This record gives sequence, C-alpha cells and structure tokens, in this order.
Amino acid sequence: MINDILQRAPTDEKEFFLVYRYWYRKLYYFLYHKTHCSDLAEDVVQQTFLIVWERKNEADQRVRFSTQLFQIARTKLIDELRRRALNRKYVDFERPFVLSQYEDMERRIAYKDELEYVKGLIAQMPFMRQQVFYLHKFEELSYKEIAVKLSISPKTVENHISIGLKFIKKFFKLL
Repeated sequence: MINDILQRAPTDEKEFFLVYRYWYRKLYYFLYHKTHCSDLAEDVVQQTFLIVWERKNEADQRVRFSTQLFQIARTKLIDELRRRALNRKYVDFERPFVLSQYEDMERRIAYKDELEYVKGLIAQMPFMRQQVFYLHKFEELSYKEIAVKLSISPKTVENHISIGLKFIKKFFKLL
C-alpha cells in the first residue's frame, strides 16, 4: 500500500506528507550533488514540492512519480540557475554605474565639507580680505574687477589673495 503511494503522485494531503517525507532527502541530495549549494538545493526542493501539490490533480498516473518529481526538480533547478545568472549579469552590468554614482556622491560630500571648512577659515580673516577672497574665489572676478569694485589697487587685491591663501594652506597642513 505505502509503496504504491510512493510510486504515484499524491492525491490528498495525507499522501502528500508521506511522499514529502520519503522523497525530500533523496531530492535534496540529488540537487545538492549538482549544485554544491545547500540554499539553492533547499529552494528548488521546496519549489518542486509546491508544484507537485499545485498539480496533484493533473499528474500522469501512468508515469512513475519519482520520474516526474526529479524532472520537475531538474527543470526548476535550470530555471533558478538561469534566473541567478541573469541577476548576476544585471548586477555586474550595474555595478560600475552604482559605484561611480557612489564615488561622485562621496566626492560631492567631501567637497561640500571642505568648502564649509574653507568658508569658516575665510570668516576668520579681516573684513576686507574676506571680501577680496570671496569675490575672487567664489564670484571668479579678476584682480582688476575686484579693485574697481572695492576701490582699491590691483596690487592690494593681489596681496590680500596671497595672504589669504597662505592662511588657508596653514590650516590644511594641520589636517
């Protein structure tokens, strides 16, 4: 009686659990031998028995159940390997873009942090030097344009920039 049940597709819940307990290990080791990955073997076994349960009324009773079971498992394994390979290709394809975006974001954050630090250092300078430095470095005005705008000589602008750069470099050497 039990051998008869084990050789055909289960038709009810009781038979299914009997078949599951009997075939689970055999199917798992069959798949593990092919993949050498216990998680993958376990996933495919679960998918296989899910299909067996869902199709219990459609099973061909003329074909041995073990043949059907291992064929379903083999097909599911191939599907899963293809899915994982496609996923791996997608991840490998996307990785450079994600990394470059991450690196760009890191650079922008570092730049923003350094800019805030430099702005803090500029704020420590005398008022006229702050204005000259800001106009030259942030508004990108030439020495002549700054001299005209602030009514000072271009040489004074040059001196303020030179002293300001030395001041900032001194603090960056400490980092």
